[in-house]
Parts: sequence; structure tokens; C-alpha cells
Amino acid sequence: MSIELEHVSYVYNPGTPAQWQALRDVSLTIRPGEFVGLIGATGSGKSTLVQHMNGLLRPTSGRVRVFGMDTSDPRTDLTRVRQRVGLVFQYPEHQLFAATVAEELAYGPTNLGLAPEEVQRRVRWALRAVGLGEELLTRSPFSLSGGQARRVALAGVLAMRPDVLVLDEPAAGLDPLGRREILDLIRNLHREGMTIVLVSHSMEDVAELATRVVVLDQGRVVMDGPPRELFRRHRELAALGLAAPVAAQLVDALKARGWPVPGQAVTIREAVAEVTAALAARRRERRPEGGREGGRAGV
Repeated sequence: MSIELEHVSYVYNPGTPAQWQALRDVSLTIRPGEFVGLIGATGSGKSTLVQHMNGLLRPTSGRVRVFGMDTSDPRTDLTRVRQRVGLVFQYPEHQLFAATVAEELAYGPTNLGLAPEEVQRRVRWALRAVGLGEELLTRSPFSLSGGQARRVALAGVLAMRPDVLVLDEPAAGLDPLGRREILDLIRNLHREGMTIVLVSHSMEDVAELATRVVVLDQGRVVMDGPPRELFRRHRELAALGLAAPVAAQLVDALKARGWPVPGQAVTIREAVAEVTAALAARRRERRPEGGREGGRAGV
């Protein structure tokens, strides 16, 4: 297993008036090759949970194992943990600090003690992986566009060559083109074999990308399953302050009005396919036997 959480609870500011329990008895396993979408209302514990996945936070109670390494054990080298699990925060470009893109990408691998030749190989590989050209290596990261800066920040994590990539709202604040580019990049990384954990408020993004969805509510895991099954549970999601993807709501509404749709779509592409098939079926039904359809067809 990549990451195992066993009965994990976490309390901020214990023993103070500001004490707050963010996680409650969470047990969860992330398996190699999965693409897990992590969703929940604001304050449900998503960001706290993912910070346990690479040892940035240690559980108040319970245990977290990352590739067999117990993050609660003081003897565990957390540098090794973070080498295996890369974490990208919201607005990661705000954490850029180096004078050039090359220095930014080299920082992590250099701290691993790698030889300079290996560091440079990783820098160039990471830059290609996020779809940027080597002409940017000498540029200041602060001179880049928002989308480019976001990619450079992601490349800095990829240069560590993690086995698992954890992303907390990676498309937040980007324009539509930048958003699509980042999401396509994440999809390609998964296709190449990387395990992905994606925190997102966008049900559409999760439905399109994830192979498994985990729902948090008040610090607990309350739902866990394939997107197609989970996003059919509209009432349960609504009770948690979440809405099913627009595509799922659309086909359900059409089915309720008598359209001949399966009502299984959770992505826009699937909804278009269901509606197109339904329209074709209606046209066939209205076509006079042995002749052309007369008049205008409608549904």
C-alpha cells in the first residue's frame, strides 16, 4: 500500500480555548496507481488529512504509514517520506522563492544530496513533464504568467520524483485555459503511473478525473467509492452541503421528465452521449413506417 491511515484523529491547539478537532477516527488506504478525489464542505478536514499523508502533520492519535514508514515514530526520516509523497498546496506559486526557474527546480533534489548531474536531469525532466520549455530555466519565476508559475511550482515537487502526488485545489484562481492545462497535466501524470490524491470543490473535475471518491464531513470519512456510484447519491450529498456534478443533475432531470436516457452520466461528455442517443431514438420513433419523418421532430 502507498499510504495507510489507521484510526487517525487530529486536534489543533489541544488544551487551549481554541482547541478544535479536525479529524475523527479516519481509516483510509491509498493504493498504488489510484486517482482519489477528496471532497467535502469547507472545514470538513480535507487539508488537514492530506497534510498527514507526507508527515507535515502527525496524528494526535492513530497511525499513518507511508510506504511502511510510521510518521509518528520519531526515528522515521520525514525527508524520505516527503520524497515518496509530494504535496502541492493551494496557490503553490506563492511559495516560489529562487532567483531563477532552474534554481527553484533544483532546490529539492539538491537537498536530497543527489549528484549535480542527476539534479540537472531531474530539473529538465520536471520542466518537460509540466509542458514548459528549457528557455524558461534562466527566467525569474516571478516574471512568469500565473499558469506558468503554477506549473513551475508543480515541477518543483515533481523534481523530487515522488510516487504519490497530493494536490490541494491545484486549479484554484486560474483562468479557464490555465485550469484546463493544469487538469490535463494531472491526468497525464496519472496515465503515466503516478498515484494522485486530488482535493477539489469542483465535482465536475473530480467526476472527470478520479477513479475513486472519498467524502469527508466534520472530520470523518462518510462516503467512499467509485464516482459513478457515489455521485448518484444526490440526497446524501446534498445533506452534506455538496451537489452532484451538473451532468448527473441534468440527466436525472431529463429522465424524470420522461426522456429515454439511462441517467448514469457523471461527466459532460457522458451527458452529451446520453442526450444525443435519446434524440436519435425519438427521431426513429417519430419517423413514419416505410417513409421519411414528416414535420419537425422534438422532444
